[in-house]
Amino acid sequence: MKIAFFLALASLGLATNPAMATPLTVDGDLSDWGITVIDGGNTSAGGSNYSGLRTDLIGSMIEDSNDTAGDGGYLGPHYGGQNYDAEFMGWAVQGGQFHVAILTGQRPDSGVNRYSPGDLRIETSLGTFGIEVGGGVGGGAGTALHEGDAGSTYNLNSNGYTNTSNPLLATNAAQVAGSIWSGTDWINDAVTNTVPLQMKINSSSINHGLADYIYTRNDPNSAQHSVIEMSFNTSIFNGATIYGMYWLPSCGNDELKIEQHYSVPEPAPLALLGIGLLGLGLTRVRRRG
Repeated sequence: MKIAFFLALASLGLATNPAMATPLTVDGDLSDWGITVIDGGNTSAGGSNYSGLRTDLIGSMIEDSNDTAGDGGYLGPHYGGQNYDAEFMGWAVQGGQFHVAILTGQRPDSGVNRYSPGDLRIETSLGTFGIEVGGGVGGGAGTALHEGDAGSTYNLNSNGYTNTSNPLLATNAAQVAGSIWSGTDWINDAVTNTVPLQMKINSSSINHGLADYIYTRNDPNSAQHSVIEMSFNTSIFNGATIYGMYWLPSCGNDELKIEQHYSVPEPAPLALLGIGLLGLGLTRVRRRG
């Protein structure tokens, strides 16, 4: 009876922590982030619904919610068709795991004849970390990219298009999709030449392992979106302060950025109380036994 009581207290502490109430899963479906993906038609813009967006995120950015099909519009913030559109990025922490989600109109293989996806850049007090996104030319077989699939570094022309005559620069085989690195070289976007777009590892780069990772060709519930979603352990940062996260397509349109300082949070006080009482209860049971 007493053990059950203490377990209930511990469960209550966890349940009242909003960050743990609804677990985030890396599956390419953003409903657990509170996002309903909605498409526009061929001639009319739609708009994904963010009204239910989780309130326990460390940070988020909604850059664009208009879903104009194809290559419509022109390049620039808040403009452009779905094929090079960036719309949302969010960042959360649960149970010692970083979770990152990106919603975009850019498919993994859109670099075949237009713009390629950049890599995720994370600025910290210990330097810059990068996560290989992959895709860009062909994007590999199947409906999505997963951790361990081939990574890619693109050769771009001055307009940011993937150079079709020589699309790929030499990419180290270890630089696979979902791999996490520090000490890499960064290549700026080809249009403004000011924003780090994609990473390329060198002999001094440090591999911090693989994220649980997916990059869908199309959102399961839509025809105009892709989702980049990943999760990785906070320990890779070795106590560093996180300054911000950044992602953009190779055209430089719609850069997604969350400039939010972050330090690993302490456990929720109520959860600690429940766990402490549980330990006390178990100790007393052992002493009586």
